[in-house]
Amino acid sequence: MKYDFAIIGSGIIGLTLAFKLKQKFNNSKITIFEKEPNSTSHGSGRNSGVLHSGIYYEPGSLRANLCVTGAKELKEYIKSENLWINECGKLLLPTSEYSYSNLENLFNRAKKNGVEINKIKNEEIKRIEPNTNCQFEYGLHVPFTSVADPKEVSKSLIENLRKMNVEINYNFKILKINEQKLFTQNNTVEAGHIFNCAGLFADEIAKNSNLEFRYSFLPFKGKYWKIKNKNFKLNHLVYPIPDLRYPFLGLHSSHNRHGDFYIGPSSTPVFGREQYNGILGDNLKESIGLIFNFSKKIIFNENKLRTLALQELSLLTKRGFFDQIKKMFNNINPDDLELSDQKVGIRSQIFDPQSKNLVNDFVVINQKNATHVLNAISPAWSASFAFADHLMNEASL
Repeated sequence: MKYDFAIIGSGIIGLTLAFKLKQKFNNSKITIFEKEPNSTSHGSGRNSGVLHSGIYYEPGSLRANLCVTGAKELKEYIKSENLWINECGKLLLPTSEYSYSNLENLFNRAKKNGVEINKIKNEEIKRIEPNTNCQFEYGLHVPFTSVADPKEVSKSLIENLRKMNVEINYNFKILKINEQKLFTQNNTVEAGHIFNCAGLFADEIAKNSNLEFRYSFLPFKGKYWKIKNKNFKLNHLVYPIPDLRYPFLGLHSSHNRHGDFYIGPSSTPVFGREQYNGILGDNLKESIGLIFNFSKKIIFNENKLRTLALQELSLLTKRGFFDQIKKMFNNINPDDLELSDQKVGIRSQIFDPQSKNLVNDFVVINQKNATHVLNAISPAWSASFAFADHLMNEASL
């Protein structure tokens, strides 16, 4: 059978893309190929479930445009399906003089992106969040930001896709694309248009498919510490004012539907695509290549990666981690922290050797009868519904 559309990867981008394709082309034959036995083994099941508002991203960028639109649509979907959501809002606190100097820039960027944001005085922050430590006169408040259950959202989409007669094939690894054909070790499948939404393996599939691009893959591991003290509560998500030169948001709070609170994530270089434990991947050749690439960039401090690496080293111990988070949180001590083996993720990050920077936006590249998603970094989960529309537009559908 020849399909109208084939999607590689059943993460949130693949699922929402299939959903949007079926809505637009009701009679189309759509299939999804997933190498894992489920859809939430990696980023779409390991993220914090935060619906970002779009305040951080360069105005006019894909991340800004798709996040602002997509998060609203995702929230509407969650509510229409009666899924769990906590519309808690977000507080952003400066943690240093440099961080405080960025407050106005972030405020103005949010306004340009069309996001509701308010300056909030130190006294008010202490009143509504007594467990925070705001050391400066002002912080920021973003009412839209919410938390949902990413696994529940994926489950709902899968159920709806099956009702729409979309095929989802698990334990089915695609190796490469050649025009309208997808290749596994033993089979070939044909489709009118193919979307490569393979997350951590998207660049590998693209290379095997003879797509020419200049980017290299640089994965980062994110870990969270769980707060064991059940008396520690937060009413909002609490984030630092970030350094906007980096694609990372800094250590922040996270919580789930069960009332568990976490702080993280780290942004540690890792030498494997799915290396949730340890630092070396299963592919020794690739691990050696990643070690070489990271080492070179750290030595020459490309995109200030040496500075970032030194900061991350200090977070590897409980004491170092605690020294950092006490700039934002009160009523917590090192004994309250427990490293979580459940909340660990790998960021599918690419590096641009031309600009010598981590790529700070989504990257989508078209090939004949195929579209490749190469940098589905945060806020891809929040932006997913609008991201699906963008992919369809890129494919001229």
